[in-house]
Amino acid sequence: MDGTHPAGADTARAASILDPLAREAAFAVLLPVLDTLVGEADADVRLSPDARRILRAVARTKPGNTLALADLAARSSTPKTRIPAALQELADRGYLARLARTAPHLTAALPAPTCPVPAGALEAEPHPQRNP
Repeated sequence: MDGTHPAGADTARAASILDPLAREAAFAVLLPVLDTLVGEADADVRLSPDARRILRAVARTKPGNTLALADLAARSSTPKTRIPAALQELADRGYLARLARTAPHLTAALPAPTCPVPAGALEAEPHPQRNP
């Protein structure tokens, strides 16, 4: 120990992170915001059905669920081979950046090689893209 961080200082924080009831309560508080994001994605005609299903599955992730590729594929009824493209689509349209601002623990839990959030996407609101 270097003395800059007192032993046990994060005990309460660690306990709340590990406590199943505290995690359930945190997820319950986020649910209305995540439902709004999913609703906007459902109405976004630019998104593929795969991307909508993936976002819905991520938003409905419970504390006991994982966001491993196989689990995400099963919970979204999307083939594993199409998940990277759907995640890229969500990133391109700004949905992953919005998810990261609302529930960073969910975005961080997405499969790393398939979750490219563009640099700077977390700082600014996404600009609508024009249809060609």
